[in-house]
Amino acid sequence: MSDFCQDRDLLTMEPGIFLSGSFAGQNILAGEDGTIEGTTFSSASSDFQAASVEGGMVLCTYAATPSEGLAVEIVSVDSATELTVSVLRPDSQASPTPPPARSGLRFHIRTFKPQIRSISASLAEKLRSTAEVEGVQAARFADSTQLRLTTAHGVLAAVFVARAENAAESDANWIKAQHYRGEFARLQPQLRLALDADGDGTAEQTRALGNVTLRRV
Repeated sequence: MSDFCQDRDLLTMEPGIFLSGSFAGQNILAGEDGTIEGTTFSSASSDFQAASVEGGMVLCTYAATPSEGLAVEIVSVDSATELTVSVLRPDSQASPTPPPARSGLRFHIRTFKPQIRSISASLAEKLRSTAEVEGVQAARFADSTQLRLTTAHGVLAAVFVARAENAAESDANWIKAQHYRGEFARLQPQLRLALDADGDGTAEQTRALGNVTLRRV
């Protein structure tokens, strides 16, 4: 199924979850021989393709302390040892902006893809039910800022709930968990599903659940 947001969407709101240690995230690759030249990140010891690195994930580089490092978005995987990276862009269609050039970098790639997939699946089912069309698949839902934002809030709620386990109510992770849970609940009813049954680009039906479009494929 389609994921309704990417790690880069989480980076816009909470860069710390990528830089600092987090058992809620998955470290899929790490190394100590990273080099940034322009928008190219390379690591001779790595195999980004074998590690299933994807565009939209987040690369963290640092000299000594991960929490004091730099988190950049991965634009594309160009080979087993090279990525195109960028300082966080205003949107995923903008041209990549080079991070500062450096070599001998330690790095890790951390993803929250399992949480993204879970929240996306939950929202897809709600949207499918609202459409009242059997057999509608998540891949038919067109991308939108509202859908990405709602999904990202749901993912961050799950991440901070996990980080706040057994924590006091005054703990920052618990406060953030409550905030993102509240925003996720607030944003969902604002989603609006526009049904374009004949594929002519005009919605015949609009139902509250925005700017979420069901397109014919």
